[in-house]
Amino acid sequence: MAARVERFNTHVLNQWTYHSRLYAAAKYVTTRSDMELVQLVSFGCGVDAITTDEVREILESKNKIYTQIKIDEITNLGAVKIRIRSLLAAIDND
Repeated sequence: MAARVERFNTHVLNQWTYHSRLYAAAKYVTTRSDMELVQLVSFGCGVDAITTDEVREILESKNKIYTQIKIDEITNLGAVKIRIRSLLAAIDND
């Protein structure tokens, strides 16, 4: 199967499969006007913080909005709905 995203350089050491796929997904989303990326995370520290910064940079380099939802902190799905509605409103304003 052919890659949908050509190899590209990152500003961080890209040695883990999950992170590599996440960076590729972010890069792919930047090529599509009909897509956005929402990243669900459970911790947000250590390597997750580095990954977050890289994904944000990839998306923002092409004027895409980076949205992250920390799922461990969710006890009320209303907060998730607000974040998603905010993303949709920001997209509509472009």
